[in-house]
This record gives sequence, structure tokens and C-alpha cells, in this order.
Amino acid sequence: MQCPYCQTHNEDENRFCCDCGKSLIASVTAPPGGHGGVTQPAGSAGDSGLLKPSTVLQDRYRITQLLGQGGMGAIYLANDTRFSSKVCVVKEMLDHFHDPEQRETAKQNFYREADLLANLKHNAIPEVYDRFTETNRHYLVMEYINGTDLEVRINEQGTAFDEKTVVGWSIQVCDVMSYLHHQKPPIIYRDLKPANLILTDFGKVYLVDFGIARFFNPTARGTMIGTQGYAPPEQYRGQVEPRSDIFALGATLHYMLTNRDPQNEPPFSFPPVRTLNPALSQDIESLIIKCLDPEIDQRFGSADALLIELMQIGGEESNAVRNCPHCARQISKGRQFCPHCRGYIAAHHLTTTHNQIHRAATATNLSIPTRKTLKAEGGNVFPKWIWAVGLGLVLLLSLGSWWFWQTSGKTSHTETSSSPIGKEIRR
Repeated sequence: MQCPYCQTHNEDENRFCCDCGKSLIASVTAPPGGHGGVTQPAGSAGDSGLLKPSTVLQDRYRITQLLGQGGMGAIYLANDTRFSSKVCVVKEMLDHFHDPEQRETAKQNFYREADLLANLKHNAIPEVYDRFTETNRHYLVMEYINGTDLEVRINEQGTAFDEKTVVGWSIQVCDVMSYLHHQKPPIIYRDLKPANLILTDFGKVYLVDFGIARFFNPTARGTMIGTQGYAPPEQYRGQVEPRSDIFALGATLHYMLTNRDPQNEPPFSFPPVRTLNPALSQDIESLIIKCLDPEIDQRFGSADALLIELMQIGGEESNAVRNCPHCARQISKGRQFCPHCRGYIAAHHLTTTHNQIHRAATATNLSIPTRKTLKAEGGNVFPKWIWAVGLGLVLLLSLGSWWFWQTSGKTSHTETSSSPIGKEIRR
């Protein structure tokens, strides 16, 4: 891509010019000296029914390019003109229903996704900025994640990924699954697969597309919805719970480590990964077998249990874990609360400092004191001689004050007695 401002050549994925720093995406619709693209009505679309570039929604979001499309709508890249052409994603649902009941159901499902996302705060879930309706089209404005989904990555590579890399990704995914499952009520994602996992160039994984995610209701029977090859047996019966997402993560791990797409195979057929990739460890094979057990009670009991197992297999090497600043035990980097001591992970610098202490203590074979230990050993923080000196000073000051008071009293009495006025008063 050539910058229209300074003519410098940039990489295609660059959002800003590497020389002059101006926005490259905004420049597509706002060339130098011009007034930007022509504003069109929100319903203005080409023959395909898709919005044209330069279309402006809500007098604010200027469409720049199409990112993807499906039967229910499309996803566009856009600029938020209200905030210096901030890049965002606009998700569109086309209202082409003839049945009013179907139209209302689709609309409620679309807005349910917006409401669900708006109340989630996790660094691996894109943030929702806005939602609105224009000319029978419903829109959701979200944070733009500059990355590529894992399905595209494995298709481009053509071979399986190495175990260390996949374990690192899985720790991140399992962390956000744990966050969803700890909501009240728990949120079941129901569509975990490589296509819904966006990987950035910095190794960060994001979970996207919450279109069929639902709150868990143990008494209700849901719809039979999901992706073949990743959905567990109970999901085909419309019965899902948090452990259903664990099955889907197991299927994703199987695909990433073997390059065997489960969508092209008979349902629930997963040969041991080491028969397809002998370089894998026995530990990761056992973990995947447990995730993919058709019997839900035979799987990991929770995402937290699976997360601990993943960190034990390759957490240190994956660069996806850190140490809790309170109890020093391993946790994933995305954690807000430690699953071991339930301590709040307040600030990154505290964690960094504690990691340095942990490494130094490990190198010298020392134990790391906890807050409870420090409290119990409070006398070691201030030596006993300091307390003795302090107590002695207090006693000296007290005695000095008493002596001064006594001396002042006698002096005043003597001066009064020897003066003429004092004698007159005594008479």
C-alpha cells in the first residue's frame, strides 16, 4: 500500500504510514485535498445487497471495506469519524424475513449478542461500542482486532502447529472460557472453533462471534445449534453446559496439532493425536482424550481444572502464564482473580515485581513469604533493639516532664512567698 500523503510504501496490513504516521485506512475514503467519500443513505447498497465503501451510518461510521459475509449479513471495516477516524468493525444483520415472527426472533437474537458482549470485560473479548438500526438493517459496532483467525493460519501453513505454540494459545482460550463460565448465570459459548479465534501478530488470542452464546439454564432445553465436528453429543440434543465448551476446545486442539479438520470427518471420531503426529507428548494426548470424551462426566470438571492441566504441561515454555503476586502460584496472564487464593490481580507492575522476587528466591533456594507469613513475622521487620530504644525514650520524656512540673511548682511558690505582695496577701 502506498501512502497518498507522502508516497511511502507500506505493508498491506499497516493501519498508519510508517513514515508520516497518517491513517492509511482513513485515506482510502479521504484523499488529500478532498472532502472524503460521498455520504450515502444507510440503505444504499450495490447489486449484492452489501454496503458500498464510503457509506456513512448514523452520520458517524464510514464504511471502508468488506471483511466477510454470510447468509444473515456481513462484517465491515469502518472509521469512527467522531474520534479521529478510529478503526472499528461494523457487524450487519440483513432483515430479509417475510415472517414477522422470524424477523422479531432474529432481531432479538442479534440484540442479545450486543447486550451480552456489552456486559463482558475481558482482555480477550472485543469491546462493543454501539448498536443501532437503519432501514431494516441492524448494526453492531465493535473493537477492531488486527489479526487472522486460526483456521486461516493453519490452512496457510498447510501443516500442524507445534505443541508449545498450541498449548500457549489454549491457555489463553481456556482463560476466557473460565471467565465466561464464572458469570452468574454461566455463559456457554457453544461455537468454539479455530475460525472464531483471532490471533494477532503479538501472539494474543481473541474470542469473537458470540452470536449463539447463551446463559446457562439447567432446566431449559435449547436449540440444536453449533458447528459439526466441534459440537459435543449433548449439544445435538439441545442440552449444553460449561463442559460442552471443553469438548469443543479439545476438538480445536486436535485440529491444530494434527491438521485433521473434524468438519471433514465423521462426527465424534478423533483418533489419538500421537497416531497422526508422533512428535507430540503423551501428556497432551491424554488431555485431549479427556476433553473429547463423549460422556460429559468423564471430561474435565471445569475450565479451571483444564487450565491448570495445560499450564502443567507447557505453561512455563508457552509465555502464557505468570505468578500470582499473592500466593506465587502459576496463573494464566489474562487472569483477573487467582483461582488458588482468589486474590485480585490489581496491577501489572506488582506482578512483575513479584516475578522478579520469585526468580531471585528460586535461584537462591529461598522461600517466598506470603502476606500471612509477613504478618506472623512482623517482629522481624523491626529489630527488638529498636523497640527497646523507643520505649526508653518514651520513659525518659515522661520522667523529664514530671521533674519539670515539680521544679516549676516549687520555684513559683518561693517567689510568691518572698515578695512584698506575697507577704501582704499572707497577712
